[in-house]
Amino acid sequence: MSGSELNKEYDKINKLQSKLTDEFIAAGRGHELPSVIRHQTDPLSIRHQELNKKYDAVRSEMQLRYGPSLIGHLPKGFGPRKFR
Repeated sequence: MSGSELNKEYDKINKLQSKLTDEFIAAGRGHELPSVIRHQTDPLSIRHQELNKKYDAVRSEMQLRYGPSLIGHLPKGFGPRKFR
């Protein structure tokens, strides 16, 4: 993925996380901690877990390219990693 594609995926996941948070609140579960949701098997919790896996993968790739101090999006010029 290019840097701009990673940034777009990051934005997409953030929007989905926001909608999912709204669903948790609407279901009366807005108080639940991620450490609790991680162990639950209901459909809403499973969606949360899957979305977090995608988020972690995207953020890991972004940080591999830029470094651990990355906040937000990748700046221009951080394209695909080069393998030797």
